[in-house]
Amino acid sequence: MINTRPLVAEEAEFGVVGALMHDPNLIESIGAQVSPHHFYDPDAAELYGMILGARSAGRPIDPVSLSDIRFELKSGELTIPRASEIMLSVPSVANVKEYARIVVERFKARQISEMGQSIIDMAYQARPIAGIIADVQQAALSLNSDDDEPDVITLSEALGPVIDEMDERFNGKGINGLSTGLADLDNLVQGLRGSHVVIIAGRPGTGKTTLGLGIAEHLTIRNGKSALVFSLEMSGKELSKRSLASSSTVTLSNIDTGKAMGDGEQIQKITCAVSKMRDADLRICQKGGLPLSRIRNIARFQHKAKPVDLVVIDYIGLIAPEAGSRQQNRNLELGAISRGIKAMAKELNVPVIVLAQLNRSIETRTTKKPQMSDLRDSGEIEQDADIIMIAHRDADSELGKSGVTEIDVVKHRHSSTGHCLLQHQGEFARFANYAGTREQQQAAAQPTRRSSRSMLDDFKPGGSF
Repeated sequence: MINTRPLVAEEAEFGVVGALMHDPNLIESIGAQVSPHHFYDPDAAELYGMILGARSAGRPIDPVSLSDIRFELKSGELTIPRASEIMLSVPSVANVKEYARIVVERFKARQISEMGQSIIDMAYQARPIAGIIADVQQAALSLNSDDDEPDVITLSEALGPVIDEMDERFNGKGINGLSTGLADLDNLVQGLRGSHVVIIAGRPGTGKTTLGLGIAEHLTIRNGKSALVFSLEMSGKELSKRSLASSSTVTLSNIDTGKAMGDGEQIQKITCAVSKMRDADLRICQKGGLPLSRIRNIARFQHKAKPVDLVVIDYIGLIAPEAGSRQQNRNLELGAISRGIKAMAKELNVPVIVLAQLNRSIETRTTKKPQMSDLRDSGEIEQDADIIMIAHRDADSELGKSGVTEIDVVKHRHSSTGHCLLQHQGEFARFANYAGTREQQQAAAQPTRRSSRSMLDDFKPGGSF
């Protein structure tokens, strides 16, 4: 026999309200987890909201004081006797955190029940089934099975990860975020960080896709991470060819024509590369013409099934407008898409690399080096992105003809801007470190300093170390 869970726990709801009247000092910790809409009983919900408001205003928390705020509850009950009854029914505050957990849990159970009925209703709607499935996925994935994060944390709590990160950097544990696999680019961008949107822009043929896919390959094939690539232009087969060429150092031409199969050394390279690629968690969505809502739903589903470390979108100009969109022009549409991508990066807490085209106008200018203002169609992309890097290769110079590509970081929210040179190896569909750059000097030995953790332990908001 399957045990059933009641969708309502009024005793727990009254337990939370009564405990807070007994000990108002608990309001901050409980209020960070529980909201009035989590309650089912209207009196409990209303009294809880009044308690939060009174605490915020610095007023006492007791039946008489609450009655002064609102003499009569919306249910028709008088505030004093109703609040007194609830307060007397809870003699102890010892279990208030458990009561709060139950209140939130039952609220989510009611959400699931309501969602089930909503799904049944949607099945009868006379509209495209793909849209219904997308709505169902979005509704299901919006339910968070984990404990919700508190609405507010202290400065000391927020500082903890910062100190840990400083300590890791000092002890040589790398950059703040994911590596691109390219040393000079890593030094420039200081790692791809969760919730960040990274724009890689360039004219056709400058290697935007190669760079974006190469970063995903580095993380998944070489570092055991997970990545999700939305290829709105190329098929999965085409991307896998590029990935095989990059991983095996067998030319794309020989893979494409099959000539590699006639060379023992190349067969050995391919066999070795395939064995590594087979175990890599690199997921490719090759459907074209997807609106951002579908992209977000797919990303949510994939992330829920198994967390991803990176999302790549190739490219923003191919994201379709939403069905029924009333945006007057493509510029406004891309602005909405850009904001949505930023929201997705923050929701999943992963870096999102977005490829973008540059305007053709740069080809008619005397100075053909691209600028941030050359991003096609939408200035809002500039506003929403955390990092914008532009790939540029001067086809008229000797370096450009040999594949040397300048990556110009024109925007970086958390570091200075700058540029580096990468070697584009077109025959292998990849970028490599540019051998002509000066090697990085090892950092001078740092003096002995206090433990990072001891600094945090001593930290008091409003004071100093």
